[in-house]
Amino acid sequence: MGACLTYVRFLKAVLCCLLFSCGLIIPVRAQTSGQIIDEIRAVNRKVTNWPNSGGQGMLISNKAMNIFLSNKVSSYLSGNEDLSLYKNYVNINAAEGMISINHNFHQPVDSDDWVRSFVVIGARVNIANAYAAKLVNKYYDNQLGFAIQKTWMGKPRTYYAANGDFKKQMDAARALMVNTLAQSINKKAEAFEQSLNALKQDEVPGQNLNEVKSKLRKTFYASFRADYLQQFSEQQSELMVNTANFNLVADNWTTLGIYIPVIPQKFMVSSDVNTPVDKHYNYPLELFINHTRFWESPKLGRIFLTFAGKGFVNNSVGSGSLWNAYINGQQGQDGTNTVIINKGDRYIGQYKNFITPVAAGKLVYIPSTSHVGVSFRIEKNWGTYKALNSIIGIPIVLIDKKGVPAINFEAQLLLQDMNNSLKDTYLPYNKTAIGLTVGIPFSKIVY
Repeated sequence: MGACLTYVRFLKAVLCCLLFSCGLIIPVRAQTSGQIIDEIRAVNRKVTNWPNSGGQGMLISNKAMNIFLSNKVSSYLSGNEDLSLYKNYVNINAAEGMISINHNFHQPVDSDDWVRSFVVIGARVNIANAYAAKLVNKYYDNQLGFAIQKTWMGKPRTYYAANGDFKKQMDAARALMVNTLAQSINKKAEAFEQSLNALKQDEVPGQNLNEVKSKLRKTFYASFRADYLQQFSEQQSELMVNTANFNLVADNWTTLGIYIPVIPQKFMVSSDVNTPVDKHYNYPLELFINHTRFWESPKLGRIFLTFAGKGFVNNSVGSGSLWNAYINGQQGQDGTNTVIINKGDRYIGQYKNFITPVAAGKLVYIPSTSHVGVSFRIEKNWGTYKALNSIIGIPIVLIDKKGVPAINFEAQLLLQDMNNSLKDTYLPYNKTAIGLTVGIPFSKIVY
């Protein structure tokens, strides 16, 4: 029994030592106005003293660059493969009738650091097809699923003339910014302390006055610190946008994800016009990866270059290799003959599911002083479905009164099966279509 107690005491001692050591390692958050000001000055010194290597270095802090990039990158939000650094965003694709709602689970770190990685979970649903099918009494093409993706961000790089004035001007503007913030911090902290000292015991009956003041002070300075650190980051970002004191900002990111369907696609198919209709199902599971390079230049504008690859469960209907039998009362067409159809809309041919690998590339360019750009996407499918498709787009970004992107539109010209790989189908006679996508970033950024 004594040995057991000794062992327990030993474990408690070790645990206390570990907790004490961790307490020494974990930085104590600022609890006074002076500590908050010192922390802001320390961030500024890191930027000011960052080594200038051939015109590449820091002009603003890492968290300020997060804000800067969030607004620049979110100026193009057309598809699910595009990046948004906002906590929530919505993508709508009118051509596919799809809407995607996404949430970013990134949690900011307390130190001054750039966003390194995050996970986004979204729900995708087909809404246009179900609505249209109800009106014309056709079968639903239900699609509902969830996408889970992980994104790794590269370290942003800022380029400017090594012997120019950009660095000097930014250092001077940040120094003034720090002093202005310090004056505001001291003024508000002084007003708070005066109000706190005026608090009387009879105003908090049943409580220890010193403990009440201690808790109120701790809560105030924690919120005060977070608010002013963010103000410092936001003002730096605005300074860089307004002065354009840089030649180029470059970044890159890689996203790996999976789309998991919940509801299967249902198709009514018969091998020929005289064969009974059978139900067939497909779960369009999808694995995807994409890598994007991004450049922002005050003179040249904004460029996105994306390389993507994916593999998904395709089918004969989705690939356009079956006849579509239309019905209007009693008669329909299978593409050649007028036939009697008594089973409703259906497809004619041999149905099968198969894996389709896809390689794609996309280039987007938005001029520096414009809210309208141009984009081009091309994709090649492999395997049973070999179509070469492309999209020519005109992205348009609308900004709010603060100059932050509020909503993105892209008018698209869709060119399908450019290599004429599909035979015996209506698709070669209807290979061009018009599309529209809408991207809406909202809520706060992943600061």
